[in-house]
Amino acid sequence: MVARVLMVLLMLLLVGCGKSSPASGSTGAADSAQIDPVLEQLTQAVRKYAVEQHRAPTTLDELVAKGYLAAIPSAPAGKKFAINKNLQVCLANQ
Repeated sequence: MVARVLMVLLMLLLVGCGKSSPASGSTGAADSAQIDPVLEQLTQAVRKYAVEQHRAPTTLDELVAKGYLAAIPSAPAGKKFAINKNLQVCLANQ
């Protein structure tokens, strides 16, 4: 249930992010402010999975398969989501 609520919030966040687009040359702090909540929500889902399943997921696809996430959000261009050894979701280069 909590995973579904988090996913709804995540979807609302992503929809809200699309309403305003930064100027073509601006990156950095604005992008970070938009992706940080997504990373936090994904991290919470990974940690919840680990506690309940008694093992860490190897990919975010496992979270979708078990119902912890409805879908994996899109990562920024040239990046992908990765799970580190601290069960934290971060961005990695593709």
